[in-house]
Amino acid sequence: MNGRDIVATGSWLYDDVVLMPVFVVRLDYDFWYEVAQEEDTLEAGEEPFLDSAGYAYYASFKGLRSDAPFWPDSGPHRSADEARIAAELKVPSPITWQSDESRPLRFTDGDASSQ
Repeated sequence: MNGRDIVATGSWLYDDVVLMPVFVVRLDYDFWYEVAQEEDTLEAGEEPFLDSAGYAYYASFKGLRSDAPFWPDSGPHRSADEARIAAELKVPSPITWQSDESRPLRFTDGDASSQ
């Protein structure tokens, strides 16, 4: 459980002035399921929320770094598009998504926003 890819990046304007980042991150596990499992709070029969390939997608509004723990700003989604929609519903201005994202970005040393 360490597969973490940025599959979409974008930005939005805070107070119509400050450019803020947004990422859609693909994990090879359900983050919130794992938290509940660790805290022994899973519901009876609860299963991870993953797509058919075993991935979950999350929105994140924080700069992402490979050396920092990841904490998503959304629940799990079964597609990058669903996570994008969730992100768009959380901010007061439109998100501008980068259009050249045909391949996932792998985390490397340093800040993901520099990739």
